Amino acid sequence: MSSSQTPKLLVLALLSIFMMGFVPVLISWVSANEVTIGIVRLAIAATGILCLLLLTKQFTRITRRDLGWLAILGFTFCIHWYMYFYSIKQAGPSLAAIAVCTFGIHLLFVNRCFFNERFTPMDYVAVVIAISGVVIATPFSADGDNVVWGFTVGVASGFLYACLPAINRQIKHLNTNTRALGQFGFGLIGFLMVWPASDWQLSEDDWIGLVILGVMCTLGAHTLWNKVSTELSTKFTAVIYYLYIPMAMSMSVLLLDQVITWSMIIGASLIVAANVLVVLFHKDKKESAS
Repeated sequence: MSSSQTPKLLVLALLSIFMMGFVPVLISWVSANEVTIGIVRLAIAATGILCLLLLTKQFTRITRRDLGWLAILGFTFCIHWYMYFYSIKQAGPSLAAIAVCTFGIHLLFVNRCFFNERFTPMDYVAVVIAISGVVIATPFSADGDNVVWGFTVGVASGFLYACLPAINRQIKHLNTNTRALGQFGFGLIGFLMVWPASDWQLSEDDWIGLVILGVMCTLGAHTLWNKVSTELSTKFTAVIYYLYIPMAMSMSVLLLDQVITWSMIIGASLIVAANVLVVLFHKDKKESAS
């Protein structure tokens, strides 16, 4: 990639995050439940990716092993999405966004378990900072237990999100769109398996929100992010991704009149700082070794 392309890619990366920032707000706004949202979003996304593959003729040969890993990828993604949607509905868009963005710290443990990557002293520091952020952001004083439980489920969703890169590494020889189709396709199958739990008594506004979620926030944002994450240095994309939290929090205030507390701001700041610390440290370590 030429350096002249970097500004353009940075703009596309920011646009992708901007579109992603609507996700928790729209999910909180529509009356559709988690299963309905998952079915509509994935049906739109899978269809869009399939059309893209047909137009570009990027289909590659898939073995039984590849198909197995694609199934694991899709079903893991399905559970991650269901838990994240549940977190948004119970804890609110801002807290859910904070919770799921703990995935960078979870990734340390996933890589340790599956790829035997050792922890560095800085990793331990980052884990302590992230845990502190989670404790501070957790709304223990909230009325009722639903908010706390929703936030906890969001953190667990972040762990499943951290598992996706590890699964993708098993099929990295497949092109990005083929893996995306497998992820969305098998994810859709997962949601269809619990079709009886879906609810289709929706208003016109609900359908508008679901279409925006499927077209702009899933298909559009995913396609853009795939492009920039492939062509742009990870030192940019890894840090830019965490703008998702302030973007989601800002939109929650503007569109839903949500109140943002200092505990949420401090907790989110610590979680983002811990994730960025890990990203930058590992990047520097890799570069110094080359």
